[in-house]
Amino acid sequence: MIYIFLALFAQVSISYGAGRLLAWPKKEGITQTTSSASLKSYEVRKGQIVVVRDILPKRAGAEDNQTGSPPARGEKISLNLFPDVTHEVNINSVRHYANGTMIISGKLKDHKNSTVVMTMGNEGFLMTVQDMNRAVLYRVRGNSLDGSGSVTEIDMKKMPPVIR
Repeated sequence: MIYIFLALFAQVSISYGAGRLLAWPKKEGITQTTSSASLKSYEVRKGQIVVVRDILPKRAGAEDNQTGSPPARGEKISLNLFPDVTHEVNINSVRHYANGTMIISGKLKDHKNSTVVMTMGNEGFLMTVQDMNRAVLYRVRGNSLDGSGSVTEIDMKKMPPVIR
C-alpha cells in the first residue's frame, strides 16, 4: 500500500514538473529529533530517510530490487529530506567506478551556488546538500542494503570553523 502511494506521489510530482523522487522521509522518522540534548549547537534537527533502490549499487548474489536506472547527466531529480523540505536537483555528472561506487553531483534548481553531492557505495551512502540561499546544509548517510538512513539539518551560520 505504501509503495503504491509513493509511486503515485512520484508520478504526480513528475507531472507537475518535478524530477524523479529519489529520497523521502521515513514514515517512522517523521517525528524529528529537536531535543537540545541530542543535537549539537549548529544542528537544527534530525530525521530518518529512505533512498530509492535505483541509485544504490547492486549487490552480488542478492535479489535484484532495482526497477529503474540511476539518474543521468541533465536529468532533474527531487530530494524530499524532511516533510517540509524538498529540493529539485539538476544533475551535472554521474561517475561509476569499478568497485560499484557511484558519485552523482548537481546543483539545486534556481540556486546559483548551491551544490549536491551523492556518493553511493556497496556498504553505505552519503549525501551533502548545500542550500546557500538559506545557509543550511543537509547531511545524509545510510545503509546501501535497504536504502534507510538519517538526515541532519545544519545551520551553516552556527558551524564552528574547521582547521585543516
